[in-house]
Amino acid sequence: MRKNIKKLYAGIMMGLAVTAAVSTRAVNAKDNAEENRSEDTYSTSNEGVLNIASISKMYVTTAAMQLADQGKIGLDSPVTDYIPEFEMADARYRDITVRMLMNHTSGLKGSVYAGSYLFDEKSTEYHDTFLEKLKREELKADPGEFNCYCNDGFTLLELIVERVSGMSYTDYLKENICGPLSLDNTGTLWDTDFSKQIPVYINGNVKLKASVPQLIGAGGLMSDASDVCAFGTAFFTGNDILLSEDAKAEMAENNCADGCSETFGLGWDTVEKTDYKNAGVKVLSKGGDSMQHGNLLVAPDQQISVAVLSSGGSSTNCEEICLELLDVALSEQGITVEHPEKEKPEFTAVPEEFLKYEGLYANTEKTMSISFPDRQYMQLVTVTSENEFELQYMYSTEGTFVEMSGDVSSGNAIPVQPLREYIFEEKNGQVYLSDPEFGCQLYKVADKQVDEKVQKAWDERSGIYYYLVSSAASETAYTDNDRIKLCTGEAAPGMINGYVMFDEDHAGYDTLMPGSSSRDISDLRVEKVNGKEYICFDDLGYRMISEKDIPVFTDDITSVELSTGEAGWYKIDGAKDRTLKLSVPDNAAVYVYDKYMNIKYSSYMVGYGNEVPLPEYGMIVFIGETGQNVELSVIK
Repeated sequence: MRKNIKKLYAGIMMGLAVTAAVSTRAVNAKDNAEENRSEDTYSTSNEGVLNIASISKMYVTTAAMQLADQGKIGLDSPVTDYIPEFEMADARYRDITVRMLMNHTSGLKGSVYAGSYLFDEKSTEYHDTFLEKLKREELKADPGEFNCYCNDGFTLLELIVERVSGMSYTDYLKENICGPLSLDNTGTLWDTDFSKQIPVYINGNVKLKASVPQLIGAGGLMSDASDVCAFGTAFFTGNDILLSEDAKAEMAENNCADGCSETFGLGWDTVEKTDYKNAGVKVLSKGGDSMQHGNLLVAPDQQISVAVLSSGGSSTNCEEICLELLDVALSEQGITVEHPEKEKPEFTAVPEEFLKYEGLYANTEKTMSISFPDRQYMQLVTVTSENEFELQYMYSTEGTFVEMSGDVSSGNAIPVQPLREYIFEEKNGQVYLSDPEFGCQLYKVADKQVDEKVQKAWDERSGIYYYLVSSAASETAYTDNDRIKLCTGEAAPGMINGYVMFDEDHAGYDTLMPGSSSRDISDLRVEKVNGKEYICFDDLGYRMISEKDIPVFTDDITSVELSTGEAGWYKIDGAKDRTLKLSVPDNAAVYVYDKYMNIKYSSYMVGYGNEVPLPEYGMIVFIGETGQNVELSVIK
């Protein structure tokens, strides 16, 4: 086996910082956990740890299930039984149970992202203020109605573990999970040496300072592939080090609700994979993405655990590698898993019955039109979206619409590979365009009557970018989530991006799709302060300023006054061959972007220095606390 895996490793180590491990033997007793692990685990890794992101959810789920095994938590008991001060601006919150937190059916909006990841900083603020932030939120669905991936549920679960156990989650993890499994390289921000974190790079080879996750239960653990792999062995059939067989079986049940396509378990992203199910192999999977990525696969009956972590790529890439390694491990047990390619589809004209589905469709980000030109194909065209595009789909004899590459009308088109297929579904009077594997992707927008004043107010904002101002200097949000463009369209009255206009200053959702296409949502609120316009995504914790209120960065600026919660943005307009020398105080930061919003400089780049060449066109932002100033001078 080792020889085969080394061949695979040789292929995956090129171009990415990747750590991988495979274990093919259960750990049977606490006494010999370390001995068994080192004997039967094959791994390759760079020295150091990575943020395992949402794989962390499996650890807090395991902690809660341990307490359930002890009779201290009832999975179908209300969350308020364990956190009495948990409140929301929606009476339905009282119906949220512990189980719903674990299987993504709580109905919570999704994620309080503000303050969730910080550069080189440890703080209790996210943990200590989380319940207060939830008090202003409403639910997006009845608890238990449908599955929709949700980070906040696992932060609540972390708090439940603390309340019930009487320990901090860090201490509970160390004593009850890491200790029994000898996970010496696994921990939270409070017991991890971040100097050992495998770096994140931008612009090819520019190293960033350590990213410190604050949302511990939902995505905050640090580990290496060997430890994650060893954690996976705790779910092997017959292994009772952490959990009873009943608890593991309950976690591995398909918790799909309301016909959603995701096969969530408790904590697990997936508890069924078709190719493996056909081969008689139960496979459990959990992925995670932050600035780093990973995947854990477990085949409990065959006693195989596979973990891949990377500082680049995505959890999808990591899972693909995990599956390759899993196939090798299974083959060594005489199990061959077939992965048949879908047959090349045959196409026919779009049946006339589908013409009733023409119209506007939306998701949480954009509005699109669907039409069937001459019944030759299905055409999707963006109506309200920052990135305009058109997609074409041909109708197959199997009854699906297959995405095509090229131009169907000219006869010069072929199916996109791997095949991407969609179907129309009608549920509870609503029409959806769905992916058979991933569920609802778009819903049909009902005809809307919108007040002229409301439409005009949003039309005046259409095409305008809004830039993040509310996050602290150390937040990683400025690296990837710092602006949004609002878009209306003549063909979609009453819609702004994927939002429905409520009034001149509020937009939100009147329809939400079952499934994870509706994850991490927030209504949109406009506010005006001191003559400046902002949009606020209160449920996410973000506030953004209109580009109309952002000044040009001029040569005569030698000092920028900072303000807590109000990042100072400037437009760079014609700064070719200019270089700045910066003096940035502690707890402050400066970012420079080119005209495409690619980061050219950040205070969190390691070893970059304080001299920054400016792009000819772009943006610069100064972030810090009231009473601070960034001093600067043009040296070229």
